[in-house]
Amino acid sequence: MLPTAQQTPALAFSLLGRFELRLDGRELRSLPRKARALLAYLAMQEGKPVPREALADLLWTDRGVEQARHSLRQTLLVLRRELGAKAHAAMRSDERMLSLDPAAVSVDALQFRGMGGATDRTALEAAAALYRGPLMEGLPAVSRDFDAWLETTREAFADGAIDMLGRLADACAATRDWDQAIQSLERMLALDPLREDVHRRLIEMCGRAGRRSEALRHYKACVDLLRRELNVAPAPETEALVRRIQAERASPEVAPLLAAARPTQDEGPPSIAVLPFRNLGPDAVPTYLSEGLVTDTVAMLSAVREPVVISASSSLAFRDRPFDLNAVRTELGIRYAVSGTIRRAGDRMRIFVELADAVNANVLWARSYDAENMHLFDAQDSIVGQIVNTLVPRMQSAELARTRAKRPESLTAYDLVLQARDLVLRLEPATFERAGELLRQAIALDPGYAAGHAALAAWYSLRIGQGWAADPDREARALDSSAQAALACDRFNAQALALLGHNRTILDLEHDRAQELFSRAIDAAPNDASVWTWSSPTAAFIGDGPEAVRRAERALRLSPLDPFLFRIHHFLCIAHYTSGTYEDAVHWGMLSLRDAPHYTSSLRATAAALAALGRLAEAQEIARRAIDLQPEFRVSSILQRHPYRDPAMRRRYAQDLSSAGLLA
Repeated sequence: MLPTAQQTPALAFSLLGRFELRLDGRELRSLPRKARALLAYLAMQEGKPVPREALADLLWTDRGVEQARHSLRQTLLVLRRELGAKAHAAMRSDERMLSLDPAAVSVDALQFRGMGGATDRTALEAAAALYRGPLMEGLPAVSRDFDAWLETTREAFADGAIDMLGRLADACAATRDWDQAIQSLERMLALDPLREDVHRRLIEMCGRAGRRSEALRHYKACVDLLRRELNVAPAPETEALVRRIQAERASPEVAPLLAAARPTQDEGPPSIAVLPFRNLGPDAVPTYLSEGLVTDTVAMLSAVREPVVISASSSLAFRDRPFDLNAVRTELGIRYAVSGTIRRAGDRMRIFVELADAVNANVLWARSYDAENMHLFDAQDSIVGQIVNTLVPRMQSAELARTRAKRPESLTAYDLVLQARDLVLRLEPATFERAGELLRQAIALDPGYAAGHAALAAWYSLRIGQGWAADPDREARALDSSAQAALACDRFNAQALALLGHNRTILDLEHDRAQELFSRAIDAAPNDASVWTWSSPTAAFIGDGPEAVRRAERALRLSPLDPFLFRIHHFLCIAHYTSGTYEDAVHWGMLSLRDAPHYTSSLRATAAALAALGRLAEAQEIARRAIDLQPEFRVSSILQRHPYRDPAMRRRYAQDLSSAGLLA
């Protein structure tokens, strides 16, 4: 119940935006945080009594029952002192319950909620004026349970504000008040910037107002935001709207704006669409299966964040149309397309997938997968993971070939990063230094390109590991700086998080902090093979060899054709050495050296595993190769600084290296 017009509330709460409490018009600023939280929670209950025990548990979640009750009593004493008799009379209390007299308080949030059904413009404008910001914006953390209640309630009010502002925009547009309509839509986007439907309404409103250049500027902002935050392209409805606005009246300023906004097929990271899988054969395949493959593949590709991925809703628009790669390329502006078929025969299904260059229709990769109906959902996760982690390196290979045909002055930051990655794979000092130069050029060309910073962090990591860094401490700081720069551009960049975690282990011996970073990386991209790869050695160095094996094997399953396969094999060597399964360690170490014979860390680990088996002649041969590549390396450094947390493991590794012939 809201106060009547004849009553003058003793307490006036302003909860939308910054928390304010006024007593007879005078703002109270000295109330403690939990006292404010208690009053605000009671005010939001509209006079409904709340058990004291529930309030004590809400505000002092992490304390015992008696301590929480005592804290509540102390807070009520503070309120009695600060509010005075008149205001304190607004609080109804007995031994069990507490509430606020709704006739003695006014609450802007409740007034806003009461306007939820408003339809006329005057009432909608009044509601818009009330919504000054998120509920109790800036209130410091109170307790786990209170903060959870506040977050949920904030979201509900924000959703209500978005709905109300949308109705206000429509009401203003009905009277051709374009300024107010556009302002309302901009406020909606301030509340939820990733709502593409609201971006589309704003673009359409600017077009209706005759502000075509402004519409195109909003479109470009939408494209950039979706690409940066979600790694997706706009939906076909958005693209169609912009084309319609452009066609209504061509003007000199519109074309450059549209050209700048739309991704081209020749510039920057590649764009890819995952098309609906077609049903072949007489047995029907459920629609949810083919659509599930599309949406899951899009979700995983978006997490990997290498290509720009067309949204699943846009791709599924082609579900009932004849397959026409040229039409897909034209309508979605893509460079690559994933398509496939599903053939069902009894209890078995065969899923065929191919990656095609949408520009010239060349098939770059194709593969079939078999699954049984009864295990279909388990198989689907595995199939999608393999598809994604095979597509990305295949796409990179095609992109690298494309960039080599471009003139040097036309290379983009993305092109430079691709060329640098290729040079890094050779593990030769001269080409490795050239890779570093290309990565710095890429960052100078596009400082906001997260992948460029992450690639430079990986370059520093390998440079330090190879022993090529003139000042390892300085370059370790440069590695951290590059990874942090990647996260500043993209806070969900899983590779940057994983590299920071690896760095914390290898260089700072902060194993617990490393595990926190790996957890964040896996949350951001649970099917990115590089994340599982980088997390494996930390598990080994804290002494959990089986977990290290599991993580590296997960990376291998996800990306069996990974261009950095030698690193996964090397980490499997370390994992098995830690577990004491030396034959397996030698197997994986030899595979690593087959593909990267100059990888010094792998040379040492393989030599140690051979020595542990007593195969000293083979161990000494590999150790000599490590000495030739890094003559300054000394076994004594293992005892001082190796990331094995257990001193006994450090001693064992150092002894095996000495037995292999590495210098003490």
